[in-house]
Amino acid sequence: MEQIKYIIVFCILIQVNGMSIPFLNNTILTAIRPISLDIILTNYTCLQCICLALQNSSLIAFNYYPNSTCQFFINYPKTYELQSSYNSRLYFVQDIFPNASNPCCISNITFILEKLQKYYEYDIYISVDVPTPRCLLLDDDGSVVVIEQISDTASSFDRFDPETLSFRQQTVLGARPTNIAYFDYKYYIGWDVNNTISVFSNNYDNNSLRFITNIQGTTINMSAVRDMIFLNDGQIMVVASATNQRLFFFSLTNNTNYTMISTISLNYQTPHGLHRVNDSFFYVVSWDNPSLYAYNYNETTSNWTETLFVNATINSTIYGAHMTIDDCNRRWFTMYNYGIKIYDENGINLGNWYLGAGYFDTLLLDNYTVILSNSANSKVIRIDPQLQCDEN
Repeated sequence: MEQIKYIIVFCILIQVNGMSIPFLNNTILTAIRPISLDIILTNYTCLQCICLALQNSSLIAFNYYPNSTCQFFINYPKTYELQSSYNSRLYFVQDIFPNASNPCCISNITFILEKLQKYYEYDIYISVDVPTPRCLLLDDDGSVVVIEQISDTASSFDRFDPETLSFRQQTVLGARPTNIAYFDYKYYIGWDVNNTISVFSNNYDNNSLRFITNIQGTTINMSAVRDMIFLNDGQIMVVASATNQRLFFFSLTNNTNYTMISTISLNYQTPHGLHRVNDSFFYVVSWDNPSLYAYNYNETTSNWTETLFVNATINSTIYGAHMTIDDCNRRWFTMYNYGIKIYDENGINLGNWYLGAGYFDTLLLDNYTVILSNSANSKVIRIDPQLQCDEN
């Protein structure tokens, strides 16, 4: 039945100056791996976006969001998914449709790691100096974003070109930001000093951040805010609170604010990194005892079930930082003072990449280009192993 609905919706047409343009209603196309070949325009009507696309043959499709934003695609990502998004639309303005998504670019992880290690050992990479960089993400502008954490002095929010790592923006923040998340064109920055999450939007006209609101716990305070993820199209935000060993759940109360609704006490220390798989499944990284924990939502009991996925403890100087999942469903576990360990969906170790001290987060781009933050050496580096899908 779902497939029939999909076909019926897919065949709906609209008329623009006598032209028919196919679209998918309540749907957006999203890349499984981050891409930079898209264009974001804000404060545009749907008709304005259609007209712009028709005037430029290089724009093959676009997502239109209910906040008057269009995301144009010059090329379709190699791996993508169609996501449900209320009041959004996906337009195919050139009558060019994406090929079937290839879920796995290169299956041979040993080959990938050998190439990355070679480029790393021979210093074949781009680097930029960033004071104590921590979390990495790619925003809708296609920029690499990182936050600094410079002891108790003012730190910065930095944006870079994903190809060259040249600065696009540097905005001074307060003291001791800990983590950053991004959702619906907003940046969520956690703080150590006041156990708060501050929400910002970006003013691209003058490369500044616009403060929106602060988010705090109510009956229980967050303590040492770490990663944040968003479920149910942003209706729920999950926050790791490291010192008091809890996950905080917040509900969206309007377009800009979240209210705490519940917490979960954890059976391990210092929850740190979070990674969403879908609305009923996510991972948590433990910092002090580097491990990965899986959380499944039980609809019958309306509770989250905790399961140890991987215990990667090596010694007391190595910590669990973050995890990401690639297009082949492999878990890349970034471990501070070690490097990266890679696991399959069953927790079987597929390979290791020893990098040394200070590596804090990993961002995977197309064709296994890797961006790494190193808070010990105050560097962000970009390694392009010059791989193509289906190679080897």
